[in-house]
Amino acid sequence: MIAAGLTVAALLAAPLTSRPLVPETPPIVVNVAIAAALSPSLVTRILDEATAIWRAAGFTLLWQHGAASVVPYARVTETGPYVPTTLRVVIGNQAGVSREESTPLGWITFDGSGSPEPEIYLSHANARSLLVRSTPHGGVERMPPVEQETLLGRALGRALAHELGHYLLASKAHTPGGLMGARRTTTELFWNDRARFALAGDQRAAVAQRLAPPMVMGRVEPAEATPRDQL
Repeated sequence: MIAAGLTVAALLAAPLTSRPLVPETPPIVVNVAIAAALSPSLVTRILDEATAIWRAAGFTLLWQHGAASVVPYARVTETGPYVPTTLRVVIGNQAGVSREESTPLGWITFDGSGSPEPEIYLSHANARSLLVRSTPHGGVERMPPVEQETLLGRALGRALAHELGHYLLASKAHTPGGLMGARRTTTELFWNDRARFALAGDQRAAVAQRLAPPMVMGRVEPAEATPRDQL
């Protein structure tokens, strides 16, 4: 009994080492465009939340901030292996399309063949509206700005992580729970615990396979970059 207790104590005291959950993959490069009057700190909170969710699954997100003006992308789809520098996230105030009395915080479009287009949209206006409705008696207006940003950053960051899942899995499918769950409560979106936004093991493997550089003549070749640098 004493020996067992000492072993447990030693394990608890030992430093925890981080082990990747999937084989090492290249960073996921995402261009970011801001189409609304948002503070830089809020944008950082949004991106940090999505980064934390995907880091827990073993993947690295690399954000590239673009120009303030948003030029529409051509209708380009991602049907094969992941190609860096093509995916873009736009954060603005568009309302999107509400379905089943739900407020969409983010969405991605799929083309006629079922392939995701390389653009995700996040609606700051919808996230704020959801926060106002879920906080009775004008509570949002009494919140310090940093608290508002914290809550909005969580909700939009989790919506972004979800839409990234659709893109990286190249699938519209939802799951009963986890990151790819379809419907979320306000508690799940705004609470500090992000445990319900974990990526399942088979989904991690599928994303890792799509991110893996192609094999050419028995050796790994890096993917070539293109010329152009709903939850």
